Parts: sequence; C-alpha cells; structure tokens
Amino acid sequence: MSPPRPHRRNVLGQLLLLGAGGAAIWAARNHLLWPDPEVAFTGGAASSGWIDLPARGGLVDLPARIKGVWFRAVVDSGAQYSAIDAALAQRLKLPAATPIPMVAFGVSGQPSITRSVTLDLDVGDDRAMQITGLRAATLNLSPLSGLTAQPFSMLLGRDFLRAVAADIDFPRRRAAFFKPDAWTAPQGAVAAPVQMRNGALFAAVKVEDAPPVEVMVDTGATGALALSEEAAQAAGLFDGRDVQRTHSITLGGVSQDRIVRAERIGFAGQVFPDVPVQIYSPSLKAAIPGGLLGLGVLGRYRVGMDLGRGRLHLQGPAPGPAPARRRRR
Repeated sequence: MSPPRPHRRNVLGQLLLLGAGGAAIWAARNHLLWPDPEVAFTGGAASSGWIDLPARGGLVDLPARIKGVWFRAVVDSGAQYSAIDAALAQRLKLPAATPIPMVAFGVSGQPSITRSVTLDLDVGDDRAMQITGLRAATLNLSPLSGLTAQPFSMLLGRDFLRAVAADIDFPRRRAAFFKPDAWTAPQGAVAAPVQMRNGALFAAVKVEDAPPVEVMVDTGATGALALSEEAAQAAGLFDGRDVQRTHSITLGGVSQDRIVRAERIGFAGQVFPDVPVQIYSPSLKAAIPGGLLGLGVLGRYRVGMDLGRGRLHLQGPAPGPAPARRRRR
C-alpha cells in the first residue's frame, strides 16, 4: 500500500514580535498592532460576485495581482495574519510595514523569523475585489504551495476575513466576498454552533463516543480532521487501532504525523463515517489549537463565514465519496 498523501495543515498559527526571551515573545503577542485592510468592490458594488476556483486542489485559491504581476492567493482561516512569499515581495520591492522582526509559529516544527510588508492587491480576473493597506508577513511559501495542484504565493488570513463576509461554495468551486452588512445566508443554510477564540472560529466535533472536542475551522487544512496528541488521546484514538505514517508540512517545516481512522465523527448535526484523523505533535513554543477541521469536511458544504461577527452558516453537505472498504483479517 502506498503511503498517504501529505496533508497541508494550518501554516500561520502565531505571528509574534521577537523579544528578548520567551516571556517577552508571549507578552508581545498581546500588543502586536496588525491593522485590518480596506476592501472595496468594482463600481462600488456590495460584493465581488462569484469568482471561480480551480477544479483541482480543493483550497480557496484566487487569482490576484500586485503591480501588474499575477499570482495565486489562498484564503486561509487558520492563518492569524496574511503572508506573502518572500521572493515575490522582494521582486515587487514592497515597502516594509515595520523594521521589527517577528517570529512565526506553525502548528508543529520550528519557528521562523520574518518581517512584514504593506501592499495593495486586486483579486479576481476582472479586479472584482480591491484590497488596500494589507499587512503581510514575508515567508518562504514554496514548500507549502508545492503540495497543491495550484501553487500559490500568498495567504489571506483572518485579518482579511474580518473585513468581509465570505461565501465559499465548495461543491460548485466558486467563492464570493461581501461587505459584512450586505451578506445574508443562502436559502437552506443553517447556523453552525461556533465560538470565537483568539480571533478564530471554533466548532465542536464529536469523535466516535468521546466527549466533543473544540477544533479550529481551517480553510487552509487539506485533511478532514487533525488532532493534537493530547486531543487524540482524550478521544480514545490510541486504543490499538491501525496507525499509518504520513508527512505533513507547516510553516515549521516537514514533520511525520500519524493517521488513524475514526468510525465516525459528528459536526453541526451531521455524522461522517470512516474519517481519517491526522495526529500531530504541537510546537512547544506556541499556543496551538487542539484540533483543526479542514476541507475533508468543509469541502462538502457551501460555507458562509462572517468572522467579524463570529458566524458560520452551512448549506449541505453534498454527498461524499463512499467509505473505504476495510480488509477483514
């Protein structure tokens, strides 16, 4: 049997000012001024209209342009802040937002030292959306984008998502963005029970018969569900069931994780059978969530995300692939 394909998990869990010693780094997190950008739409419209997403890859992958240079930008609700590939930022000669270096943490692996730039960009082939005053960390995104069918050079994180309401129709591979006051949930969509925590949306997921675990809603995670070792232990997933090994990549680099199969998971009133659960070892120096709910589940829905008001609406789910048949011993 071939090894499982690597998953891309949350790549920008924390972006912190670099201080003298660990206490200074953690203290600086609460004082980091990271302004939200301004977002406008062509002709003063209230939305971008539908922007087609690539059929392959699964991510919310948008065409974008800075200074006439086209590239791909991924909307990542798991990223605390936006980021741009360092080589592209240098090529475009983007101005520095601050001379102060920062430390960026991923879910696992080692931290990276980075700086930030300020930029304006257009999104959509017809400039349907204009984002101005966006601050972005400069990171080496090449290893991350190499895992996707459509390589990308930018992450649009929760700073961007606070400025809009996002309507992401995963089954039909399209996305639209609205002024928050102009967005209404699509017909038939239901409000998912979520909580805001540290600026991110968290939802309860029930793994088999274990008590629900709170996981972050992450449009940048390609798997269905990822849990930290501690959360997986609490969910009873270390009970002797078969374990596979896989490589994953985050901002901290490549790591080897474990994958087990849960007989079922429950989310927003729906039960999903035979779900692969990725188990990761969190970075020791960052406040990393205990779990991530990714595109393996979210990709079955039309997702309405209003981060500024802490709302998540779901229409669906669309039928998924048939559960894998297990070989009997």
